[in-house]
Amino acid sequence: MCEKPKTFEEAKALVGGPLGVEMEKYPLKFATAAYFGALPQRGTPATVSSGTASLLLLNGQHFALTCSHVLNGYRKCLGNGPSIFQLGNCALDPLAQLRFEDEKLDYALIALTEDQANEVAKVGGAFDGTFFTEPVQWPPGEVKQGEFVAFGGFPGELREAVSFDKISFGSYSSGASKVTSVGVDYLVCQFERDYWITHGYEDEPKTIRGMSGGPVFAIRHNGDSGIMTYEFVGHIFEFSESFELLYVRLARVVQV
Repeated sequence: MCEKPKTFEEAKALVGGPLGVEMEKYPLKFATAAYFGALPQRGTPATVSSGTASLLLLNGQHFALTCSHVLNGYRKCLGNGPSIFQLGNCALDPLAQLRFEDEKLDYALIALTEDQANEVAKVGGAFDGTFFTEPVQWPPGEVKQGEFVAFGGFPGELREAVSFDKISFGSYSSGASKVTSVGVDYLVCQFERDYWITHGYEDEPKTIRGMSGGPVFAIRHNGDSGIMTYEFVGHIFEFSESFELLYVRLARVVQV
């Protein structure tokens, strides 16, 4: 938490410092790679497709929220032969554990067992530092045009097959992206690269495909104290490369 900056110069200095690094990291704490492909075989490099899953704890139940089009990719993969689906290092059958899915709204809510949740957020695991976010209210509050959100995920361009049974996932995130428009069940962020301050060690990907399902948090400011907090408000479902528009499905439409 921190106090809201009063001027643009204060905001830029804030984002450019250590706090800006932490702001960028925040969404990734509650995300994991959701990937699928043919069963790995020794001597053959791993070939997978991937998206991202937002990790939620709602009413004591652990969930992975991703896009319906990610699961449809897995269904197509199954049609070609034996396939795997994993959330981080946790292998599971997402279709058997599907709680709700809406192809039109492009979301899929997968219920996880306690053991699976522990594997996804395993201390010392491949995605160490991963947690399940527990919203203080559901559905989340409204997001207005002009407010800011933070988001993150795992672009396919940063994915690398290390061996036949090992894959490395690079991450990409934004600590503060301005909301340019809001619809009934979605919001849009227009990338404004001229104002960006970049942190991190990985090259910026040319495309952020693979971030579908990634968590999006609204940056909230207490009116009296000015203290800044985060609220989970939705997941990424589309990115327009031509116009650099990020589309977010609002979580309030998700059935639990």
